[in-house]
Amino acid sequence: MNERDIINIKELPKGLRIFSEPLTEATSVSLGVWIRAGSRDEKEEVAGITHLMEHMLFKGTPRMDALGIAEAFESIGAQENAATSEEYTVLYARFLPEHLERALDIMSEMVISPTLADLEREREVIVEEIKMYEDRPDQVADEHLTGLVFHGDSLGRPIIGSVETVRGVDHDTLRTFHKNTYTAPNVFLIGAGRLDAREFEHMIEEKLGGWLPEGEPFVRKANPIPPENRFSYRFKETEQYHVAMGSPGLPAKSDDRYAMSALSNVLGGGMSSRLFQEVREKRGLAYAVYSYHQGYSDAGAVKMYVGSTTRHVEEAVKVISEQLGKVCEEPISNEELDRTKEQLKSSTILALESTAARMFRIGRSIVTGTELLTPEEISNRIEVVTTDDVRRLANEHLKLEDMYLAAVGPKELDLGRHLNNN
Repeated sequence: MNERDIINIKELPKGLRIFSEPLTEATSVSLGVWIRAGSRDEKEEVAGITHLMEHMLFKGTPRMDALGIAEAFESIGAQENAATSEEYTVLYARFLPEHLERALDIMSEMVISPTLADLEREREVIVEEIKMYEDRPDQVADEHLTGLVFHGDSLGRPIIGSVETVRGVDHDTLRTFHKNTYTAPNVFLIGAGRLDAREFEHMIEEKLGGWLPEGEPFVRKANPIPPENRFSYRFKETEQYHVAMGSPGLPAKSDDRYAMSALSNVLGGGMSSRLFQEVREKRGLAYAVYSYHQGYSDAGAVKMYVGSTTRHVEEAVKVISEQLGKVCEEPISNEELDRTKEQLKSSTILALESTAARMFRIGRSIVTGTELLTPEEISNRIEVVTTDDVRRLANEHLKLEDMYLAAVGPKELDLGRHLNNN
C-alpha cells in the first residue's frame, strides 16, 4: 500500500469516528458527515422520516436560516448536497482546501442543532417529490420489484415513504428521531483530498467531540418473507411498457462480490453485454435494457430492467429469460470474462480520481462492513474471478423459478409465464 492509499482512523470517547484519506495530488477536499440510519431502520408508521430529516438539515440552525445556510456554502464556493439510502444518511460538500474549517463549522451546526423550521412546507415538498416519482414508471417498476424481493422486510419499502406517513410526522416525532438517531456511535466523518489528517481530526474533536449524545447503533437483520405472487402489475397509461426482474443477491461484503459484478456486467452491463446485444441490437425490442447488483450490509438484490412497447415487451422478456437460462447452463467465454474484468477494473479505478468518489467509497464500506481495499487490491480481486465463479453465482441467483417480475404499463400481460419455464 503506498502513501496516497492510507486511510487514517480515529475514534473519540463517545464513539464518534473520523476517517481521512489525504491525497497530495488532489486540488479539492470532499467532506461527508455520515449517519448510519436509513429507511430500513424506520418503523413502518413513520416510513420516510429519515429522508424528511435529511431535508430538514437545510432548513436552519440557531445561527442560520435556510437562506443563511445556502449563502454560507456559496461564500466558500462549496458544492453541497445530501442523500438518504436504505442504510445511511449523508451530508456532503466539496470545496477548496483552505475552506475546510468553515465547511466543517457549517455542516456540524446543521447536524447537531437543526431548528426544524418550516416542517409543514417541507413535508409538502416531499409529497410533491413522491408524486414526481410516481410519474416515472421505470422507478415504479423498480420499487415494486424491491417490494417483492424484500417482501415483509423494511428493505422492501420506498426510501421516501408515502404521502400518509410523511404527512403524519410532526415536530415532536422528528425531534425525538433526531435525538435518538444522530448519536455519536451512529455518526462518522470522512475527509478525502488535500488535507492534513491530524489537523482534520483536531478540528472535528473541537467542534463535534462533546456535542453528540451517546446512543446505540441500529441492529440490522434482513428477514424477507416470500410473497404470495412472484409477479406484480400496475396499470399506467404509458407509451412504453416497463419491466423490472430480479432475485435476492449478495451482501456488499461478500467474498463473491467481484464475481457477481462480473456476472451482472456480462449479462447487462454495457453495449457489448448479452442483454443489450440480444434485446436491442439484434432484435430492436427496446431502447433501454440493463442489469445490476445492489448490495447492503446483510442482503442484496440482482436486478434487470427493460423498457419496451406493449407490442414487443413479451418477446423482450422471453429473450431476457432465455439469456438467464444460458448464463446458468453454459460457461461464459474467456473473451467475455477478460473484457468484463477490464471494464470493472477501469471503472473502479477511474472513479477514484474524484475526491467525492473516494469519500463515498469509504463511507459505503463503513456502513456495509466491507473491507477497504487499495485500487491494486481491487484489481487483484477482480483478476482472480473465473468462469466457474460466474456460472456458480448464476445458478445460485438467476434461476427462472426464483425470479420476481414487476411490470408497469397500459394493459396487463402474462409476462410471468416466461419465468415459469412455460
